[in-house]
Amino acid sequence: MRQVLTHDQLQRRRGIVAVYTVVVIVVLLGFAALTVDVGYLYGQRQHAQNTADAAALAGASALRSEEYTSVHERAWDMLTRNRRSVLDPVDQIIEIGKWDSIAQVFTPLTGADIENGFAVRVVDLRTEVPLFFARIAGNVSSSTGAEAIVLGSGPCGGIWGLEGVTVPGNVTTDSYDSTEGPYSAVTAGEDGDICSGRDIVAAGSVDLRGDLMPAFGHPVDIRGGAAEITGTTTVTHDGVTVPPIDFSEFEFDNDNATIGLTEKGNDPFVSGLNMRVGANDNLTLAAGTYYFESLTFVSGAELTLTGPTTIYLTGDMDITGAGTLHTSRDPSELTIISTGNHIKITGNDEFYGSILAPYAEVELMGTSNYYGAIVGRTVKLSGNFSFHVDTSLSLVDMFDPPPPALVK
Repeated sequence: MRQVLTHDQLQRRRGIVAVYTVVVIVVLLGFAALTVDVGYLYGQRQHAQNTADAAALAGASALRSEEYTSVHERAWDMLTRNRRSVLDPVDQIIEIGKWDSIAQVFTPLTGADIENGFAVRVVDLRTEVPLFFARIAGNVSSSTGAEAIVLGSGPCGGIWGLEGVTVPGNVTTDSYDSTEGPYSAVTAGEDGDICSGRDIVAAGSVDLRGDLMPAFGHPVDIRGGAAEITGTTTVTHDGVTVPPIDFSEFEFDNDNATIGLTEKGNDPFVSGLNMRVGANDNLTLAAGTYYFESLTFVSGAELTLTGPTTIYLTGDMDITGAGTLHTSRDPSELTIISTGNHIKITGNDEFYGSILAPYAEVELMGTSNYYGAIVGRTVKLSGNFSFHVDTSLSLVDMFDPPPPALVK
């Protein structure tokens, strides 16, 4: 039997439904307000991130040419171009500093220290962003913002391993300019870079006064002792290559005929174009161009140059034991260009010069001191090794600066 409601009961039910309807409408309006306002704030946050990214990249582009005074100007110009409202400088942050890629920490620099910076940080703050439905609750506006950090280093030079660099030893690097005088630890610079077209693996202790740059997508793997790095740890270009090497013209057009006996009266040509200087002996080369199939220096052997010398090498080079290559101690006077597979310098030799060996496994070990620059297919630095990059060498500027890299 169907129940028949009285008039009063119907009125009460209609009142309850009306109340529920009002509550539901208020709740739905609240969700709508939240969705619209939060969505609008999220859009502002994304726009702020895009603006900060673009401004930091623009500012970092000035670091590549060391135009530090232009960093703020370029970043500010990009901020104003991408903002639809007038900017208040108080709400924006543009800083030059250093970036620790391991700790993921940015440290701002001021004053004269700015010239040691290789990173740009930009913060785009959006204050008093107008709200819509939240006004009903008395919230007229809100704030949002975004941060971007970009690395913008100069060219990476000094030590290049096109297919990787490993540092199992205790290695120290720094730099100097041989045109301004001999190396001095007191005045040494911070361009002792280690660069790679792939990974960089350090299993020992690294005291690097320079940049540490693996290829994009490849890691810097610090496995061993302490790592002190004064420069950037950004990336180099991916798939780095060097121009093809062809020096076949020098096989017959060279100065090999001018080579005499060693100081001990030995013939340095042991067979064919294979060059060898024995223990505690000395070979003097006149300034010129030479073509060898291999080059070997035994313990205590020395090379004396009388002027700028280029050695083209089709095979391997092996320098072992104590000695000096070369005795004038001017890296700009010796250039070795090799298409061989192995370059090895061991013991406590001193080497002054530049080596371009893009197909070779290069191993520098012992307690050697190297003054100059080097490019190898792979590079391995072992023992207690000091590498002093000579920034005056053309080999240091062989590779263009990497593009600015967004790290945060």
